[in-house]
Amino acid sequence: MKKTKQKETLTLLDNQIIDLIYKRLNIIEDSKFYGDKKNHPSIDNKNIDDLFNLIGDFKLDKNKKNSKKVLYLGPEGSYTGDAAIKKFGKENDFYSINSIHNIFEEIDKENAEFAVIPIENSLNGLVNDTLNAFLKNDLHVIGEVIIDIHHTFASNTKDTSKIDTIYSKDIAFDQCSMFLEKYNLHDVKHIYVESTTKAAKLAFENKNSAAICSNVAALNNNLDILFYDIEDNPTNKTRFFVLSKKAQKKKTNTKYKTSFIIQLPNHAGSLIEFLEKFKEANINLYKIKSHITKGISNFFIEFDGHIEDKKVKKIFSLYQKGTKILGSYKKEVEDI
Repeated sequence: MKKTKQKETLTLLDNQIIDLIYKRLNIIEDSKFYGDKKNHPSIDNKNIDDLFNLIGDFKLDKNKKNSKKVLYLGPEGSYTGDAAIKKFGKENDFYSINSIHNIFEEIDKENAEFAVIPIENSLNGLVNDTLNAFLKNDLHVIGEVIIDIHHTFASNTKDTSKIDTIYSKDIAFDQCSMFLEKYNLHDVKHIYVESTTKAAKLAFENKNSAAICSNVAALNNNLDILFYDIEDNPTNKTRFFVLSKKAQKKKTNTKYKTSFIIQLPNHAGSLIEFLEKFKEANINLYKIKSHITKGISNFFIEFDGHIEDKKVKKIFSLYQKGTKILGSYKKEVEDI
């Protein structure tokens, strides 16, 4: 178990080194230009010079034809950022955005090609801000990505008895309640912040404090990780949508999933009548969740198939009013 954690930590550190080298080369590509390098008491200065001389020989590939501009919710090191990298790969250009509303606005203005936003968590359900944004905007879901959510307990002190404040997002506190009780941390002052990444930053800045956050956030803020995988439920997952202004064309030999929101007529049996249409067409519906916005009840529904399928188009031709098709995209998972 210890070796596994060491490998995970080394992987995170190595990836950060690569990212920093990329950022440095973006600032200047002159192999003989250096900043004021810091000496380290445990590393020979010659080795440091050799390292920077080697980095100076690196060259950026300015002709990357497939490089994409991808937005994601939250600061650098957020779980949504991890999902974006998992979906698109590290060779693309990623930009953090502070709100779902702003992400929709940037994509609508075509300031970026893609965005990654959370849609649901296996423990906490649908993300209401995302659904509300879809109701106000005409953008398309063109993909999905699922990641496991693992929280760490990180601090600027290694003695948990000295910790008097813990920072994290409200959901993260809820997801780690058993851990907090086990180590007598449930009575410590809990401060809710908008992201686990910000929690890590605050824990670094404030003495005798800690954060419930991701491994990446802890390492980025020079915190000691005292405990790994502290979530109550080890199967905790979050699903994310990939957002674009342009819908993807249907491809052959691809299993599709379609997501949509519908407001049905206000009379008894309207939902059953609607669902019966899918049963008659032999279309598999596997997610039906109600969502209330400003007192109006909507249903978030997903099914196997593409919106351009003939039998699907026939159903939606009867329910054009009050229907919002979010998108048809390659199916990655049955459900979380």
